[in-house]
Amino acid sequence: MMVLTENQNLMILSAVFLGHLCIVRCSRNYYESYVTSTDSSSSSFLKSDPFTGYGFTEETFPPSNFVVDSSNGDHRREGHHSEESPERSHRQHRRRRFHRHLHRQDNMIEFPKLEFSLPEYRAKVREDIPIQTSILQVSLVSPTVLVASDIEFRVNDEDNFGIDSTGLLFNTKPLDYEGNNGHYLLTISAEYKGDHRNNPFEERIKSQTTARINVIDTPEPPRFESDHYFFSVIELASTGTYVGTVKAIDDDNDLEAYILQDVRPTDMFTIDGERGIIRIGRILNTLPKRTYDFRVGAVDFAGHVTITPVTVYLIATNPSYALLVQKPEDENSHKPIFHECADYDGIHVKENMTEGTPVLMVLATDEDRDRSHVVSYDLLNDFGRFTIQSSNQHGQISTTKRLDRDKEDKEFYLTVVASDGSSGAHQDSCSFKVIVEDINDNPPIFDQQIYEETISTDHAAGTPVLRVPATDSDSGSNAEISYTLQGSPDDMKYFSINTDTGIITLTNPLQKSMANSRLFEMRARASDKGSPVLWSSADVRIQVVSSDELPPTIVSQQPLYPEVWENTTENTHVLTLCARSNLADSSLVYFTLLNGNTPDTNSDGTFAIRRQEHSGECHDSTGVTVFVASRNLDFETIQEYTLTIQLINDHNARSEKKIQVSILDVNDNAPLLQPFDGAVMENIDSMLITTIKAHDKDVSPQFRQLRYSFDTMASGDVRKKFALKSNGELWTTEPLDREEFKQYRIPIKVTDGVSAHERMTIYWITVQDLNDVPPVFDYLNGIYEVALPENREVGKSTGIKLAINDSDVVNLFEFEIVEGNGEQKFRVDEATGEILVNKVLDYDHPVYDRNFTLRVRVFDGANPPAETNVVIAVSNVNDLQPVFEQGNYTFNVIENTDCNITFGKVSAVDPDLPRTVNQNILYYLSPVEQLNFTIDSKNGDLSLKGCLDREAAKKGIMTLYPRANDEGGRGHDADPATVHLIIRDLNDNHPHIHSPENSYAKVMENMDPEDVKSITIKLSDVDGSDNGCPCTMVFDPETPVSWLEKFSLLPVDGLGSTYRLNPLVSLNREEQKVYPLPFVTQDQTGRRGIRFFTLEVGDVNDSPMSNGTSKIKVYNYQGQFPSMVIGAVHVTDLDDYDLDDKMFEVDATTSSDVANHFQVDGKNGNITMLKGTPAGIHLLRVKVYDEFRQESAVGVVNITVVDLNFQAVMNSGSLTIANIRAQQMLGISKVASTETIYERLKKQIAGIHEIPQDNVDIFSMRDVEGGVQIRYNCHSSPYYTSAKLDGLLMKNRFEVSKALGLDVIMVDINACLYESKSPCGGQSCQHTMRPNLTSPLVVASSTATMVGVDITDEYTCDCGELEPLPSVCFSGFCYNGGTCSVFNNTLKCQCIDDHNYGPRCELKNARFEKSFAWYEPLKVCDNSTFSISFKSNSHSGILLYMGPIVESPWEDYPKDFMYVFLRNWVLVTYVDLGSGTEKVSIPIEKNSNRFFQYVVVWNKKKISFEVIDCGFNSTIGSGDPCKVSIPYPHISMYPNFLLNVQGPLQVGGLAPMPSFASLSASYRWNLIPPVVGPFSGCILDMRQNDYLYDFNSSDYGSAPIQPCDAPRTSRVVLGQQSIIIILASLFCLLVLVLLILCLARRGRKTVSYPDLDRELVKETMGGTDLEAFGEKDVTHFDLKFLQVTPDGYVVKDGDESNLPDVTQDARQCHTAPLAKMPEGLSIGDFINSNIKKVDQDHQDSVDDVRHYNISGDEMSVAASLSSLASGFHSTTGSSRSEFSLDYKNDWCHRFEKIAQIYGKEPEQKLESESKFQDTPEEKKMAPLSGTATINRKKSYVANDVANCYTLPASLKKKTYTGLSPGSTPSSPRLMKNSENSLANRNMVDAGLPASKDHPEGVIKQGTSEGCGKKHLPSTEDRIVTNDSTKSKKSVETWC
Repeated sequence: MMVLTENQNLMILSAVFLGHLCIVRCSRNYYESYVTSTDSSSSSFLKSDPFTGYGFTEETFPPSNFVVDSSNGDHRREGHHSEESPERSHRQHRRRRFHRHLHRQDNMIEFPKLEFSLPEYRAKVREDIPIQTSILQVSLVSPTVLVASDIEFRVNDEDNFGIDSTGLLFNTKPLDYEGNNGHYLLTISAEYKGDHRNNPFEERIKSQTTARINVIDTPEPPRFESDHYFFSVIELASTGTYVGTVKAIDDDNDLEAYILQDVRPTDMFTIDGERGIIRIGRILNTLPKRTYDFRVGAVDFAGHVTITPVTVYLIATNPSYALLVQKPEDENSHKPIFHECADYDGIHVKENMTEGTPVLMVLATDEDRDRSHVVSYDLLNDFGRFTIQSSNQHGQISTTKRLDRDKEDKEFYLTVVASDGSSGAHQDSCSFKVIVEDINDNPPIFDQQIYEETISTDHAAGTPVLRVPATDSDSGSNAEISYTLQGSPDDMKYFSINTDTGIITLTNPLQKSMANSRLFEMRARASDKGSPVLWSSADVRIQVVSSDELPPTIVSQQPLYPEVWENTTENTHVLTLCARSNLADSSLVYFTLLNGNTPDTNSDGTFAIRRQEHSGECHDSTGVTVFVASRNLDFETIQEYTLTIQLINDHNARSEKKIQVSILDVNDNAPLLQPFDGAVMENIDSMLITTIKAHDKDVSPQFRQLRYSFDTMASGDVRKKFALKSNGELWTTEPLDREEFKQYRIPIKVTDGVSAHERMTIYWITVQDLNDVPPVFDYLNGIYEVALPENREVGKSTGIKLAINDSDVVNLFEFEIVEGNGEQKFRVDEATGEILVNKVLDYDHPVYDRNFTLRVRVFDGANPPAETNVVIAVSNVNDLQPVFEQGNYTFNVIENTDCNITFGKVSAVDPDLPRTVNQNILYYLSPVEQLNFTIDSKNGDLSLKGCLDREAAKKGIMTLYPRANDEGGRGHDADPATVHLIIRDLNDNHPHIHSPENSYAKVMENMDPEDVKSITIKLSDVDGSDNGCPCTMVFDPETPVSWLEKFSLLPVDGLGSTYRLNPLVSLNREEQKVYPLPFVTQDQTGRRGIRFFTLEVGDVNDSPMSNGTSKIKVYNYQGQFPSMVIGAVHVTDLDDYDLDDKMFEVDATTSSDVANHFQVDGKNGNITMLKGTPAGIHLLRVKVYDEFRQESAVGVVNITVVDLNFQAVMNSGSLTIANIRAQQMLGISKVASTETIYERLKKQIAGIHEIPQDNVDIFSMRDVEGGVQIRYNCHSSPYYTSAKLDGLLMKNRFEVSKALGLDVIMVDINACLYESKSPCGGQSCQHTMRPNLTSPLVVASSTATMVGVDITDEYTCDCGELEPLPSVCFSGFCYNGGTCSVFNNTLKCQCIDDHNYGPRCELKNARFEKSFAWYEPLKVCDNSTFSISFKSNSHSGILLYMGPIVESPWEDYPKDFMYVFLRNWVLVTYVDLGSGTEKVSIPIEKNSNRFFQYVVVWNKKKISFEVIDCGFNSTIGSGDPCKVSIPYPHISMYPNFLLNVQGPLQVGGLAPMPSFASLSASYRWNLIPPVVGPFSGCILDMRQNDYLYDFNSSDYGSAPIQPCDAPRTSRVVLGQQSIIIILASLFCLLVLVLLILCLARRGRKTVSYPDLDRELVKETMGGTDLEAFGEKDVTHFDLKFLQVTPDGYVVKDGDESNLPDVTQDARQCHTAPLAKMPEGLSIGDFINSNIKKVDQDHQDSVDDVRHYNISGDEMSVAASLSSLASGFHSTTGSSRSEFSLDYKNDWCHRFEKIAQIYGKEPEQKLESESKFQDTPEEKKMAPLSGTATINRKKSYVANDVANCYTLPASLKKKTYTGLSPGSTPSSPRLMKNSENSLANRNMVDAGLPASKDHPEGVIKQGTSEGCGKKHLPSTEDRIVTNDSTKSKKSVETWC
């Protein structure tokens, strides 16, 4: 057992306690202080408690055999009982104190923490903020013990952001929106870097937070991929040749186009604006220059432009040069010369230098003095590594990439061509060698990685053992190698290495004992002598063998110095090596050719060995042959190879042999001859053109002896005129004439003596021109006589073009106008020879620029000039604006007398025309002035519209500003004239009360008359002084006597026209609040009239208070209204101004739920609805206490809260009511004294749509100028569309106005529809509604309050730009039951099928069977496309109509319309955009089996109509038969090009509305559209621009909307006998139904069906089409419908299946005439047409005749049999009659439908087939609706709607004779036996065709009686006639 000392125990226990302390306290981050304590016995590290001062040293920790007593914290030792020494006792005391210290730490404070003030910081900055912009500030919530300066902040993205010591975050680089998706997510950390001595564990005090930086995208300019583009193109390139491509990057993805700038000539280059491709624009007639510099720009849609330079070099292949300036001293007679060309040869450039490293500056000088001496430089071959830039007469050659000498970039032969600066060019060339200078970038490489050798023990010291060669691919000193040997000292004392040769030598003799046992292992190192020094190493292994085990030795080598020609073929013998094994027992020697690591050591296998047979050269030894293995020999690359052959015998003794193989050079490289283009001046004696220099890669000088000569292709003329010396000098031998030959093609041949090495190239030598030919005018190609308008701009061409003939190549012609240009009106363009306008021309007075004859001279600078005449005739144009003959006009009219008269005339003249001719001036006024005046457009006569009132004009004068435009309105506008119209006064106004203001005063009630201050009334008169005051006033004689007794009126002495009004008695406000006192006022001429003075009786609190009730209705938009005041508590109190005396408190009887949602202000009684109040009815009771009168009462407030969703507001109708305020809407209606106007309006709207009033929400009433704007919605399920609401309200506007007693002045509040009021003027306009969520509209009366939604009308002047689609699905995104899903952040809709439904599940197609449907109208867009596709079953039919559906209700009502129909396979369109009606006809193929797409496009210029592939081909000379385009008719100064349609888009047919003749007359259309029947066929893909219409969005039409591929009802054609049988059967079935009904009614009250909402019994018959419920399509009579139980099951049937409940389909009534009965009757048609005649009763009916048509093509309709026992339908919805009828004998309305079904009627059309009355082909009576207005001036189409037999209230004052009770004009039963039946009569009043016998119709006035009297006349009495004796009864309501 190991015994531990006390100190050891103490240390172990200390470690245990420290571990425990770390585990317990580590996470708390507290501090402890470390102090150093000095003990008497030892120095120890003391840990001090900063809170108690206790400390302990390492020695004082309890030992391991101590335990802790948990009760007192003491320590006791186990197993040790020796007596404690004082020192030990002291240590134990310290241990106990330490333990107590540990326990106290549990209650101590924690270490301070670093904590950021926010878990995440956010900031939003623009992308383009500058660098170092402050973005946000982070802050810490830190203990005060931490020093702020010791806290370090860091941000993780240090590349883009920085943060300073205060926590301020800033950007260090420009922000990038595109690269980071618009945001940066940063991590910011803070760390305490202060003193950690008080931290026992030295924990890092650190915290971090995140920062989210949202970057706002800002437009950024494009940027090019290169700062400078360089391209080259051959000189002979044709137009369109590709030059190069520039590319710009735009992070905003809005790059618009590329442009070129500074191109000279301007059309030399072109660029593809989209792709950035630069091409040659045109070929210059002049000689091109060598370099073109211009700029390319990139433009984005934001207007940013980025420019970068472009340089294009022309490669001269066959150039032409010619340009000679005028002065001899400036002639380009010298070429540039490289005087220092020889010095350039052998220039050095270092390898591995970066791109752009300068290589050489070359210089060629030109002795010419003009611009020709400017020299530019080109490289003929840059090898892809060099470029040259011309600058300051020098050419700087630089590199374009890094050069690597160690590969193939050792040297280059460059040829520089210098050209002078003229447009023609003299050239010289200089060829030289560029040597790539080596740098030490390659280390030496040993030819082997491991060297192995054997050595015998008998070798003497100094014996070479082996050589370890290394090579360096560098050159010079960088390739010089020094060798060293490394190894152990024991090894190194035997061997050394030669530092230069790498030969390892034995330095000490070997011991015999080493034989076969000693292996020397060393490492050879090869270092080069470059800077820096590079080295490599290889292992060396030398095995010691005995002396009798010698390695093989070389016996012979033949040849001793082998040489090989570089063109040696493969398998060529090089040498033979013979060796002896030196073994007695074996003579075999094994040879190995060791390939090195470099090509010169055979790394590429150039040489190989093969064994030599015994019969060969090695007789008694073993031999090997070295041969050429591959054709890699190249003297120019490697001149000598070092081959290492290793020899091994059977005892593994080894030796090596190094053999040097020399490579011999052969002439294997042909010379390289560069092409050259040069020039020589004509007429000059023999001269040196250039010195030809070719390059030969062969190294040996004898192979580089080059000889130059003409090739055999050279012509004799070339050989005669040129000489070529053998050294390459090319000379001319005689003067050359450019006019003879412009250019010479000289074939040059060079050879190095080998015929196969002959090379030929073409030298092009251009003969430069001398100006020696005089110019001549070319009258064939020039233009010398022109006529030009006087307004030709200065600088523009006149059209005169001077063409010059001059055989010289280029002439700098100098043109001069020497005669006829005294005013310098013209000048000559020196470059083009065109005569330009130099000064403004003026044909008119007083300049008279009319005709010019100019003498023009041309001079070429050297020869005699030429002259000619040119003639310019100036023509007159309309360049002057007309001028009024007088600037000011003054006229006089008399007010209210001179009405509709011509009062004056203005006149203007056109200065461009003589006064003697017609000035052709159009006069006009502004639209505002046209309200009161007109002007004759031809002669300027000014006229009045109506009369003028002097008092309405300022100072009695009106000012007009007539306009004038010449050329009949197509020319210039004149400055407006000023017309002052003085209105002469008439005494047409009686005096008015001038003061008090507003003719108002107040007198408090209950005051003694003596205490009331007199009211002073002063009179005035707006007429002139002759007709005005002094004035008088007296009480009106009609003033009530009681008022006269209460007031007195006396004049004020000394003050004319002034009176005092005094009360005579004490006034009582509760008796009368306001006295409108009438006074008669009279002026000095006797003009008199009545003026009213309003005297209000002021209120005092003198009336008792009692309980009161009030109503408040709150329309809470989306339930988001904030807490707000919605009204006030109402109690009955006659006092009006006693609110300050009242106190309010919620009564205790109010439910807690209501009290939690509403608060009442105790001082004013205002009721506040809190946010989140639920919808419903809330009853609030409030106690009211009157402190003044000491009275109390209770106010009961009935609060109704209605939640409105988004659709409820957006699908709303709107109207404006005139002359009323919103508050008055809550007052009692004048028409219905018991209803408020608000309630009356709801009732009218509900009546229009036949829905309960509770389904109408009038949710907004806003006061506007002239009235109140109202918005409402109607809902059953879902909300009705705006098109339906506005359309039907417009049709019933007159009736609604009459019911309200107010004028509805606007329907559909949308200023975009009125171009004169549009906020966008004549531009596109879109209207949207924005609900205000924070500030509702509160409208209050005394007892009622409405809190509605405040709607702001917003307008944008665009075509309704599409916003980005949302990325989160929401309800309503997908239509028609589609399912929304998210795919790649894009919403997708899964529809019923992809064939019939669009992207958002819009129903794309619909079948129309002579029916119509309403849709939202088109958007108002000035550049729009509307398209629709259709397939027609018939040759004719209406496709669509959008336009007015009523006659013009007010003056500026939009007249625009578009009407498209098919007639006899011709697609006809009538359209009017406000400027005139146009008709377009496009014939289409007669094909019912294909679709036609019709596209209409309109913009500001024209409107186009096209049928895509109409089926007809165009012919020669004719246009496209499928497309028509027409410009807008300019019939006014303000043409319209917007389609402003106020009315629904009607598709497939027309709803009942006025005839087109009436509409045309009302809106002044200049064409009357014809009437065409409804459409039958399929319509699909109806869209405007990008908006696709959903055909299923219509909620108003004559038939349900179904896809085109929906199944059709089958038809069965029966014979006449079958028809009779079926009719008789139907009649019997109906009688049976009646009997069942009678029995059912008797027991009705005893039957209860709790499962049914309305206790419906479906006793029905009808055609079934129930495949939607699993049945197949069958049209037949299903008698099971007569056996339906109340719970919907068929009795007595094997399959008692539940039938579908379609009772709700019986909501709509569609009364229509009978179907046509052809010979072969279709039973389906019969049922469908007659079932629509059945009347519809209230849904509470228990017995129905129902037609099931679930998925067919007709609307589901039902008719109630209970109408046989019920009264007629009333407008209130009642189905009960107060009259009793004989059901069996009297038809009346109870059996009328049965009579219609079974009676024999004249031919009628369905409602959807109704025609206008002016239809020429069908003069049939249209059914007359009970709701149709009878108007003698208007003709209406029949409107078959519900409540078919009740006259409107507007007709109840008329009596209709000739109609017996129980009859109806629309009942065919009542007309069948009369020759004068309504079928062929013209009821003028009802808009029906007239009868020749009774032209006045049948409607007469008489008395009014009720319908349904018990005693009805006979059948004869019911015949319609005008004979009043046969009319027994009169009716008010038709039955």
